[in-house]
Amino acid sequence: MRWSYLPFLCLLVAQAHAAGKVLHVGFHYSAPWAYAGEGGRLQGIDYDIVSRIFEHAGYQIKAEIYSHERLIQKFSDKELDFASPVAVPIAGAYLTVPYFAILDVAVAPANSYVRLDELADLKGLDVVAYQKATEVLGAEYVGIVSGAGYLEMAERDRQFDLLFNHKVQVMVGDEKVLRYYASKRYGEGAIKVFRIFPFKNYPAAAWDKQVVEDFNQGLAKMQASGEYQQLLDMDRP
Repeated sequence: MRWSYLPFLCLLVAQAHAAGKVLHVGFHYSAPWAYAGEGGRLQGIDYDIVSRIFEHAGYQIKAEIYSHERLIQKFSDKELDFASPVAVPIAGAYLTVPYFAILDVAVAPANSYVRLDELADLKGLDVVAYQKATEVLGAEYVGIVSGAGYLEMAERDRQFDLLFNHKVQVMVGDEKVLRYYASKRYGEGAIKVFRIFPFKNYPAAAWDKQVVEDFNQGLAKMQASGEYQQLLDMDRP
């Protein structure tokens, strides 16, 4: 009989570890995943997922948002306890289960002549992408886009300005993000989307192994309850 109490005791130990502990959490600043709304209040899909998991586990969250390059630098310098998402390896860090599902796409203005059926069709086009895209999207992508007509930058507004002012022909980034920004700035149907990249699931990272275990357990419960999918599907202001 006494062994039946073991899972309950393990849960109590984990909660005791987390109780009242402040976690400094960094997010990639990218609507609709994590961004500042009215009054500077943080919101977004990833923000809701991570903050709810840790709050249920008994942690207190101190959250900040950064460009991805800055996020990785802050985490690597151990100024953050937890970073989400992490698309590049970081020595010594513990990774969560992959949960941050990204579909990178190529987009062009809806009235553009551009048509892309496969990755190779980017050859010879002027392309703007997010920072570190060449590290994330692989050697084939690098070989295709390398040249004077390729740019990477963090500022989404500048990327869209280049695209709609015909300084570049194609923009590369996360489909959810690009659809969100295009709809807000230019209206529904302003872009056409080409799905020429595979889906990728990215993890988050922490320096404390117990924090990762607590997150993984909370994520499994959230997915089983359906709350995870609800947060993914929710419309964002």
